[in-house]
Amino acid sequence: MEWEVSEYRIRGISAEIESGKLKTIESYVESGYSARVILNGRVGFASASSRERAIEMAERIARVSEDELPDFPTGKFTKVHDIYDKKVEEVDSEFLKDEYELLISSASKARISSASITHEVHEVRITNSLGLDCGEKSTLSSLIVEAVYDGGSAYEVAESRRAELEIEKTVKKAEELAVQSSNAEKIESGVYDVILDPIAVHQLFFYALYPSFSAENVEKGRSRIRIGDRIGKITMIDDPTVEGGLMSCSFDDEGVDSRQTVLVEDGVVKSYYTDWKHSKKYGVTGNGFRMEENSFPSPQPSNVVVRADRADEDGECLRIHSLIGSHTANPMSGDFSLECLNATLGERPVKGAMIYGNIFEILKKLEGELGEKRQVENTITGSLRFGGLRVV
Repeated sequence: MEWEVSEYRIRGISAEIESGKLKTIESYVESGYSARVILNGRVGFASASSRERAIEMAERIARVSEDELPDFPTGKFTKVHDIYDKKVEEVDSEFLKDEYELLISSASKARISSASITHEVHEVRITNSLGLDCGEKSTLSSLIVEAVYDGGSAYEVAESRRAELEIEKTVKKAEELAVQSSNAEKIESGVYDVILDPIAVHQLFFYALYPSFSAENVEKGRSRIRIGDRIGKITMIDDPTVEGGLMSCSFDDEGVDSRQTVLVEDGVVKSYYTDWKHSKKYGVTGNGFRMEENSFPSPQPSNVVVRADRADEDGECLRIHSLIGSHTANPMSGDFSLECLNATLGERPVKGAMIYGNIFEILKKLEGELGEKRQVENTITGSLRFGGLRVV
């Protein structure tokens, strides 16, 4: 019998703001164990509050499991830098109160309808019967704020591996968008050049594009792409080694060392991202991640760095800050129909507009990248400009 145990611990503190008032400050601790056991090539998985119980339950499941796994990873890893800030360990209620005061004072016109600030310390250790023993501590701070003004509203986010968040900048951006949207008008349906800002890029790509690069989805016939396909003038690199990256790590949730994987180079599909199971056929990329701490690892993206030729902003474009309903995009076909939030057509704020189409078709209309790169969850990108998209 071979075994693997993943032990995790999360310590966090958060503040919730409603209608401009500090509603709650809460600290919390979560911990647990997940185990996988291989018996005669069959794998069982279980989670429990103790290491021994998790292994025992996983062994029982392996005896009746139909899921196959030949072995577990072994090897060493290289430390990824700037994903831990000791100051996050020291964040307390007074620190959060100061952040709240700064948040409220940063808005001069709009009202803060809601906000959430969180600081967390994550610890993980993975061991297995083949001698693997790796552990890491990381930190993550985040802010999401919604501002309202005379019928208009907008939200903005800030995330960092450090304790310090760009609170003033984030609030002012939400306020600017809220004020702008208070004068929004509908536009006629038609074909428009479109600029997706980084939040909108991530929302669309995460649900409509990234699943197609999962080796598991390729294996099960749930992906439209194959190695060698041309999908547009874009380069995408899955890179968990980015210093300070929100999804950076020294190893994945199976203990495979982190490495860069070129998914698309100059528009040509080069590879998929894999967990340990699918690496046997598609190559090792170190992308076996758990959607939740106590879930089975599966192929997932880390930091996806998006690159494209530089584009200009000449001509009137529909510029979109974020999208509503991105989770409804079809991950197999790439089809989507999404409402635009905080959009402008030239200088005119727009409401009620929707873009629809297919991610693989619109990538062929990608004209280039604008502005500075920014990380939004998994995606590191500038704004992307597309020519001739259908808008209703």
